[in-house]
Amino acid sequence: MGSGRLPEQLILGLRRLVPFELAAIFVYRGRSRPLPLYDNFEPAESKKGIAAYVQNTYVLNPFYQAYLKGLQGGVYRMRDLAPDAFFESEYYRAYKVSPNPSEEIGYVTENWPAGMEELEIAVTLEGNILAEITLSRSRRHGFSDDDLRRLSAVLPVIGALLRKYWAEFGAAGSGGSPPDSRIDDAFANFGKAVLTERECDVTQLILRGHSSESIGYNLGISVGTVKTHRKNAYAKLNISSQSELLSLFLKSLQMP
Repeated sequence: MGSGRLPEQLILGLRRLVPFELAAIFVYRGRSRPLPLYDNFEPAESKKGIAAYVQNTYVLNPFYQAYLKGLQGGVYRMRDLAPDAFFESEYYRAYKVSPNPSEEIGYVTENWPAGMEELEIAVTLEGNILAEITLSRSRRHGFSDDDLRRLSAVLPVIGALLRKYWAEFGAAGSGGSPPDSRIDDAFANFGKAVLTERECDVTQLILRGHSSESIGYNLGISVGTVKTHRKNAYAKLNISSQSELLSLFLKSLQMP
């Protein structure tokens, strides 16, 4: 405590409770790029996975989407945060995302270690600022219910430590850079120039990995109406598939 090395020591402590191979800590500050606080990724190629995630692919991540919806502190399996059709989505066909159907969420960010199961520890730091500790281990072993119980039992301690660290070192860790919401703005505004409000709602839920049934449930409309909005949106965007929709969306994320 009181040291800039606290994140590293915290991860070492957690490893005494639950075995895992990789860990990273990110801070989410509203609709902006996440701030990386720590990772033990090696070699250098894997470090590029962290950079790619922070640069743009975080906007597709179920944890980030759950955070925007008010995710509470707790311990979660990544697959429990994902929308109902996320595993069958076309995300993996896009820029900076590599196909990997064996992954929990159907894709892996370029250079991100593959074949892992992820466990997420969410910690509220202050206001709407949330820390994510992501722990990864080989899917051959996975995380057990006992692992979740063990981590949940020490969640108050994890939270106290991270809040103290953030209060003392958070501003310094961010390098004084203000939150950058351009990626999330692009997501929120995608298609608005040519689509109706409802067509925008439908396409955004498609991009988040929702099925037609889930979209209908979330918007309070029938599956047939969802399909009509999707067909009209695709026609206006001059595309014919979900993969083309994702490709078009990710092109809009290429910021200078």
